[in-house]
Amino acid sequence: MQPSIKEARKLMRIKLADKPHVISHIEKVTKKALEIGRRLKEKGLDVDLKLLGIGGYLHDIGRSVTYGVGHAVESGRIVKELGFSEPVIRLVENHIGAGITAEEAKRLGLPVKDYIPETLEERILAYADKFLETELVFGTFDGEQVVCRRDIKYDSIEPTLKRFRELFGSNSPVVLRLEKLRDEMETLLKS
Repeated sequence: MQPSIKEARKLMRIKLADKPHVISHIEKVTKKALEIGRRLKEKGLDVDLKLLGIGGYLHDIGRSVTYGVGHAVESGRIVKELGFSEPVIRLVENHIGAGITAEEAKRLGLPVKDYIPETLEERILAYADKFLETELVFGTFDGEQVVCRRDIKYDSIEPTLKRFRELFGSNSPVVLRLEKLRDEMETLLKS
């Protein structure tokens, strides 16, 4: 099944209707991914913008089940159950970080396989996803403690890289993969 981008967006909005902060994040990431995809296409690269848009709108649909690292696997499971094509399944499964190796997946309790973005569309979506992070905001409303989520949009992925370095260490494979992805995308966008 390969619906239109508009149909994928509608499906995402229905599945995540009770999570407006996730919808907002998804829409911003998809917009960024399509912007990057169009720029690369203008430079002569073969980018499937329809696939990128569909994957963009569905990449975090698994957050309807979990907010943990397994949300990408859940996203893959959901789109597979809905009959989406293998390229869409791979896009949503492989967007997390700059990918997860089979060994890392095993340690994280995920189905053991590589979740490394391979196609250009997969790498674009993983990269675009790093321009936005969600932070929890704590406060009070009418005398009650509340927790809200808000998106933080960056001009580059450097703040995300900084956070990854703090979490995993500068020489960790996670950080090195993200740096490699950043370098590749920046090179493609500049050439």
